[in-house]
Amino acid sequence: MRSIFRGIPDAAVTSAALLLAFGCAVLLKDSGLDDSIVVLTVALTLTLARVQRGASPRRRLLGLAVLPVVAVATSGVGWLLFHHLAVGGTLFALGVGAAVWVRRFGPVAAAAGTLATLPFVAVLITPVPPGSGGARLLWAAVAALIAFLSVAVCQLAAARAGIGRSAPPVAPVPRPPRAAGGWAVSDRMACQMAVALGAAFLLGRLAFPDHWSWTVLTAFIVSSGNRGRGDVVHKSVLRIGGAAAGVVAATLLAGVFPPGDTSSVAVILAVLAVASWLRGLSYAYWAAAMTAVLSLLYGYYGLSGTDVLLTRIEAVAVGALAGVGAAWFVLPVRSGDVARRRTADALAALTDMLSAFRGQDAGQLVAARARFDDSLVRLGEIAAPFRAHRGLVRLLRRTAPHPADAIDALIGCAGPVGDLAALPGPPGPDLAARAKALTANVVAARRALGRRPGPPRHPLPTAPDGAPAHAALDRVDAALRCLTAVHGDPPPAEAGPRDGGDQTARQDTGTRSQPVGRGSS
Repeated sequence: MRSIFRGIPDAAVTSAALLLAFGCAVLLKDSGLDDSIVVLTVALTLTLARVQRGASPRRRLLGLAVLPVVAVATSGVGWLLFHHLAVGGTLFALGVGAAVWVRRFGPVAAAAGTLATLPFVAVLITPVPPGSGGARLLWAAVAALIAFLSVAVCQLAAARAGIGRSAPPVAPVPRPPRAAGGWAVSDRMACQMAVALGAAFLLGRLAFPDHWSWTVLTAFIVSSGNRGRGDVVHKSVLRIGGAAAGVVAATLLAGVFPPGDTSSVAVILAVLAVASWLRGLSYAYWAAAMTAVLSLLYGYYGLSGTDVLLTRIEAVAVGALAGVGAAWFVLPVRSGDVARRRTADALAALTDMLSAFRGQDAGQLVAARARFDDSLVRLGEIAAPFRAHRGLVRLLRRTAPHPADAIDALIGCAGPVGDLAALPGPPGPDLAARAKALTANVVAARRALGRRPGPPRHPLPTAPDGAPAHAALDRVDAALRCLTAVHGDPPPAEAGPRDGGDQTARQDTGTRSQPVGRGSS
């Protein structure tokens, strides 16, 4: 129940930013601009609020520098999409692909690339063809500035008041790793994105000449930040299911508001506020809400109809297929490899944490626990597709250990590891000995994950009492048993005694699987 309400403060902050940006955009419209300036401003605000949540001052300044410039460029691309689709679609696909590709140059470039994609998304959302001319391009920069200031003001005020989350979004590592064949992961993602968008433009133009943007938007969404082929398939299913549910809601709303009725605008903002809250629970809620919002938006411009809603589901399905096809056949990244890499990262951080616990170095203990918690967050990011697959497998009455079991078990270590980190004073001899044995089992699990030779895991020494710290060690060891059940024991070591020391832990790299970078898997 707590997780359901956890996202309400962030949704409230996003709603405040939306209202502020919407009011400013309406003033711009009243000065003689068309409706697209309002839609552009609101769309930028909605996407920027999620990306900039908890951002550092440096990250916000980067947004101030990047957004207006890219908004001007995408405004021109948007005009081409409505008047010269082939040229505009090519520039759109190349521009978004380039924004993904620049992640290879480090976290600053990755942040800039993420921000640069936001105006492209906004162009796809607006149903109003943008005007032409240099003045229109300058007003696009103003819309981006309004969105940035609205988000910054509301989020900084909320942070000062202690409202909402303060942790920044997970950033890419400085040097993205290379996958098999020498391709950096960012290169793979860029190629997949460009191909998916190109295919979506082509298929959308052929099958849905009046609504090709729905196909392209879906291809972009399911391909963005994908963490392997399974993740793209999972998001595609949620996208299609959410769109279908949204069609039901949109059908109920059809005809409630006549074209041009400002009451529908209030409903749109309310639905966006609820959608920003429910997105943390499942992307399906967001997809359903977006379908309802677009129905209201198109109805406001006199473009509504049940036939359009059914066409939307078809267009969404085609866009999802374009994204899945690109992820599956263009330099693919296997979800299993992503899971093994992130599991290995979590086990490495757990090794460091246990070593710091035994050595009672307070500074290292705090830093090691923070790294472990961060690794669990990253592991949780990829958990949903594996859990869904496990659910399907269990429906077939197959009870063999599943990778999702190992992921859940490792994520469940957050509590006991926190108990160990909060233990006052140095561990006693018995606790230190059991922590050392547990460290050896972590190393064995890391070797099992990478199929590297080494000694198998062994039971921990019997706990001398029922102290919470010993119980925490037992819970972590139970998670390691689950992981071993999924991935098996490490191959037998050729020679050498069993060694649970820190040197072994430092030398062990964890896995040979295809490396996948943070935030771009």
